[in-house]
Amino acid sequence: MPLKSAQPLLDRYWDHRLPVDPVAIARAAGVQVQAAHLGSDAGKLEILSGTPPLPVIWISDTDAHLRQRFTVAHELGHFALGHGASFVDGKDSFSLANSDPLEVAANRFAAELLMPEFAITVLIMRRNETDLRKLAKAFGVAPLAMRVRLDQLGWI
Repeated sequence: MPLKSAQPLLDRYWDHRLPVDPVAIARAAGVQVQAAHLGSDAGKLEILSGTPPLPVIWISDTDAHLRQRFTVAHELGHFALGHGASFVDGKDSFSLANSDPLEVAANRFAAELLMPEFAITVLIMRRNETDLRKLAKAFGVAPLAMRVRLDQLGWI
């Protein structure tokens, strides 16, 4: 299950500061992150052959910062969930309308990584923060991503 798959990476590599840094977590897990011109693609995962194999996440250097953060988390999801040695994601891979099970799983993984349930609960219950835009800013995600995550967790 993707929601539980992100937890080991959070437990091992997250410094408990917000926003979660998906690049730092990827690198700590042995995955390189590189920005490049990817044309119409948002990101890709490649596991380069070698001893040991080298996983690399590529993100579009023309995408906005929030998109890049989600793309890194999404591609890290493909890696952690064992989706294969090569994965290319177009902009539509992140759409809520995308029903491809691998993309849905990677999106849910990314949401759990960037917006951990524990941290959301702390902000809402202990700090009484309920403003969607403030929560989105605290987690470094788009308001729509925050809304979807809050809905998944039953907060809205």
